[in-house]
Amino acid sequence: MDGMLIFLVLFKLVVSLVLAVFNFRVNRNTIYLSGVLVVIALFGLLHYSIFASESPTMLIFMGVYSIPTYYLVGPFLYFYFRSTLLDSSKIYPIDYLHYLPFFIALINVFPSYLRPWNEALDLANQILADPNYLKTLNLGWIYPSNFNMIGRPIFMLVYVILIIKMYREHSNELYRNALPDSHRILMKKWLMLLLTVVSFAALSYLAGAIVFMNTPHIPKQTVMHSPLTLIVLICFLMIPLLIVIFPQVLYGIPIVKKKRKSFDHFLNAAEIYKYVNKSDDPLKEDALRILDSIHEEKWYLDPEFNVDILASKLELPKHHIYYCFNYIIKSKFTSLRSQLRIEYAKNLLSSNQEMDLELVAQQSGYSSVQSFNRAFVEEEGINIYEYVIKIKKR
Repeated sequence: MDGMLIFLVLFKLVVSLVLAVFNFRVNRNTIYLSGVLVVIALFGLLHYSIFASESPTMLIFMGVYSIPTYYLVGPFLYFYFRSTLLDSSKIYPIDYLHYLPFFIALINVFPSYLRPWNEALDLANQILADPNYLKTLNLGWIYPSNFNMIGRPIFMLVYVILIIKMYREHSNELYRNALPDSHRILMKKWLMLLLTVVSFAALSYLAGAIVFMNTPHIPKQTVMHSPLTLIVLICFLMIPLLIVIFPQVLYGIPIVKKKRKSFDHFLNAAEIYKYVNKSDDPLKEDALRILDSIHEEKWYLDPEFNVDILASKLELPKHHIYYCFNYIIKSKFTSLRSQLRIEYAKNLLSSNQEMDLELVAQQSGYSSVQSFNRAFVEEEGINIYEYVIKIKKR
């Protein structure tokens, strides 16, 4: 059981790190899911430090200093569900109220941060010698510290109720984006399974805490090997496993059954529209909106123009924009941007062959003649100087 708990903690930390690093730029909703996994991993370390470890230092950090973080799993889970249902990671000022329990717990445990290290070690050794000491321990400024044993799972269950209420109110938002039935079904299965697993974990944890609080002199091994502890471990292990089973949910985009094929890039906007209009993809309208905006507003002439700016201007999720380029427009964003810039530069030179190349580069969206020339060679096969000579001979 001890080895399984450590494996579970390490597995969750690795999964959460992978989620945060590789998916945040594409789908920011996953940062909340990563937060849930991190806090759950800390839960596991807390349990291990009290009932299996012999390290007083580990117990001080996990059982005292980290207490406020355990109140973040509910808000993180709530924000993940909301951002997934609404397909938006936008945060409102009122949302910061969800972090109030975290700050209350932080204030409550603050005296422990000021406690001399030797005193903290003595207290940790007392708990390691007999975890039942926790039942009467009170280190808090605002409420008894032993309340955290039942306060944490109760707080999680409160958020489970809030999430269920929110889901009932906003589940139809999955239809708003006209996503395929297969994707909606997958997302609903994922969200319901995730919520079910967290609910079972919170209920089992609460039941275990109540049993521990009301059982006199319960041995460490009894707690570690109790059925309730096993249920909590299995539930917490299932969350990263569910992510492995449902990898598509990380990006929040329609399911693609076939791999993206290589494609040609079109310079002519009319050809791109002709191609996109043939698509029956549910996000075709978003793709057309992206093309319309880029061409009409000429955002590509801004040297800083990138996917982040495009997402901000159109108020579209960035993962939708990537999907539109990869599977509907069938051109990389950078390639289309470069082609439009080069086409604009060619038009400038056609109207004024004597125009300074530095000025052409700047007006076409390039920061220097060198970067302009590199892009020109890549698109046209000749450098800009050869092209100028060529058009002058016409």
